[in-house]
Amino acid sequence: MIFLDFEASAGMGGYPIEVGFCMVNADRSMRSGAKLIRCDEWLDDPSRWDWRAEEIHRITRRNLTDFGESPRKVMTWLNAELAGMVAVADNPMDELWMRELAEMARISPAFGLAGDIRRAFDGPEITRITSLEEAEKVAPKRHRAEPDAVNLATRYVLSLEPAAPVHRLHYIDGGGNERRPLSSD
Repeated sequence: MIFLDFEASAGMGGYPIEVGFCMVNADRSMRSGAKLIRCDEWLDDPSRWDWRAEEIHRITRRNLTDFGESPRKVMTWLNAELAGMVAVADNPMDELWMRELAEMARISPAFGLAGDIRRAFDGPEITRITSLEEAEKVAPKRHRAEPDAVNLATRYVLSLEPAAPVHRLHYIDGGGNERRPLSSD
């Protein structure tokens, strides 16, 4: 399973400022990454920045200016990492942030994003759904994209039956997607 998370400058009317993912491998190990997003057009409009959001995620406009990468570079990176697969997010707003990033980058996503976390937990490999509190003990949420994606992946791994294979969502013809178990070879 792959989990994706965004941090944003504000709620509605804001823009994506960080994206992170966490991919669960067949052996239940995880690989994750994140990028800050610097879009000068967005940064030049202070009305789209909510200081309350900054207090939550602790990403400043200066952080974006100093360490952020262009939407084009971030979208290219995401496409290379997630091509052909479908990631899951825990907030429908992540779908909006994904569309905004792709539009600003002028690059279409080579992967899908499902904004309904239940997609990760409705498979036959799930023995029980681990609570957020249980996952917090292993991988605390930080209101940062990568740690929050790792938290979601940890919930998934803790919810798996002991001998169950890890699954991924993949595109199929007809616009849908399907679960495919990963082999641990």
